Amino acid sequence: MSEKLSAAAAAAASVRAAMLDPSKLAGPRQTKTPLPFVQRLAGGEMQSWCVTTDLQAVLTPLLSHPISPPCQRAVERAIVAVSIVTIARAERVLRREALRRDLPPGVCPVLRAAADVLPFHMAELGCRVSAARIASMALANAHLAVQTGRLDRAFLLFRHALFRAEEADHGRGEDAELAQGPLYQFLEAFDERAGLWLQTMTAFESADRMVEDEHDILRGGVGMVAPPPSDLAVLDLILGQAREAKVAAASGRTLVVFPTMGHLPTPSKSTSDRGDSPRAIAEPWAGKGMPLTPAPDPSPFAARLRALFPWAESVIETFAGDLVGAPYAAVRPRILLGPPGCGKTAFARAVLEAAELDVTVYGCAGQMDGGAFAGTSRQWGSWRPSTPAQGCLRHGKASHGIVVDEVEKAGDSRRWGRLDETILPFLERGSTARAIHDPAFETALDLSAVSYVLTANSLGGVSTALLDRCQVLTWPAPRAEDLPVVAAGILAEIRRDRGLDTAWCPDLDGEEMGMIPWVGGSMRPLRRMVEAVVASRELEARRRPN
Repeated sequence: MSEKLSAAAAAAASVRAAMLDPSKLAGPRQTKTPLPFVQRLAGGEMQSWCVTTDLQAVLTPLLSHPISPPCQRAVERAIVAVSIVTIARAERVLRREALRRDLPPGVCPVLRAAADVLPFHMAELGCRVSAARIASMALANAHLAVQTGRLDRAFLLFRHALFRAEEADHGRGEDAELAQGPLYQFLEAFDERAGLWLQTMTAFESADRMVEDEHDILRGGVGMVAPPPSDLAVLDLILGQAREAKVAAASGRTLVVFPTMGHLPTPSKSTSDRGDSPRAIAEPWAGKGMPLTPAPDPSPFAARLRALFPWAESVIETFAGDLVGAPYAAVRPRILLGPPGCGKTAFARAVLEAAELDVTVYGCAGQMDGGAFAGTSRQWGSWRPSTPAQGCLRHGKASHGIVVDEVEKAGDSRRWGRLDETILPFLERGSTARAIHDPAFETALDLSAVSYVLTANSLGGVSTALLDRCQVLTWPAPRAEDLPVVAAGILAEIRRDRGLDTAWCPDLDGEEMGMIPWVGGSMRPLRRMVEAVVASRELEARRRPN
């Protein structure tokens, strides 16, 4: 038994090593040459994190082989016009060409190897069918790796299979430009999910042992020997330690938001003291990493929000899913759609605060110069950085949150810029937000760590491009049974606004609750009712003799 436990611990330790550094099995994070199929299936990267560069490096050498003219044309077309259609045709033609018997020795394996990796390029360009193919292959190879005792490789394959399966079902949530970025940032988010599956498998194994034991008893078996220690249980323990190590490493994670500002004129001392030039205000962080807020545990995050918004369980679970295995605190851009007064803005703030992010509420109602969100050019005396860049400077962090409130009420004229169009590149965390031009600094900033939560009463007038980039969540109205929670939250705001504590402004008692005729829906009438109850307390206190 000790030998079995030792072998299981060694295998689990190898998985821990693969979680922390998968490069031994999946290749380097930033490779300079195309990776083979085996490493790609384990989550390997594209050359220079670029689909086009990688595809050209894979296909161009094939043109030096004696392939048929149709095959040559298909390969050249895929190189010149990179798309899902041209790559799919190149794959079909290459597989057919590899069946020729008149080719020189060694050419057929080269053609097959090239065809095998083309589904990865199509998946990165948004082909869900290719993503499903990769998920199937990764899962099948994970099973083989388990059978051969390669649990480190099995974990990476299983993680990749989960990612591609979700991508095949829902897409990646962003456009094809995302293919220009690294893959590891998405795969790392699935470490936690793979760990959860392993915990579930441990439960399956325990249930199977229980069934076997019950069968032994029914057959008259006695004196059963205790079951051997579970490989999965040991593996789950090691994975938990690996996750803790990753969280500890994330606490020191930084991101360079502002590059060096040598292209801008050097400001005078008085200008620097006043902060009257873009270079002066960015200089403290120019070329330096700004702190990233570590991602909180999704379970306490969700519990905190449930205590405040018990009627929004499904919405809370959606946001909590963003934090599973996240390298730092961030949520995907979403639109909370619902009637006025039902707590959308309060929830949006609470989501970002629960993720321990600093919050800016950007009101859109009446905004006729939506272009100002992206900043103003340095050539104007009224120059200003973009709103997300201002937040980074104000909070001293690369990660913070912006609530874009009532987005549908912004102006629809393009003369000064529509806000629902100006904000689009900022929402593409995997692509354009990584290098977005700021007119004040006249250079590209990395604002990919900024989170956005949008609110709207309706989608009328909202651009289709914004709806394409943001998942729309229907915000439910609070119910009558939520009165104690909602009233307590309103009373807490009143205490904060008036500088009171619970001794001077206690919670509403049962009699006071019974005086409030609220049946759910908008919380603004309820606030007026709670304020009336508090005012009646004060009036009653004045009437009492000293």
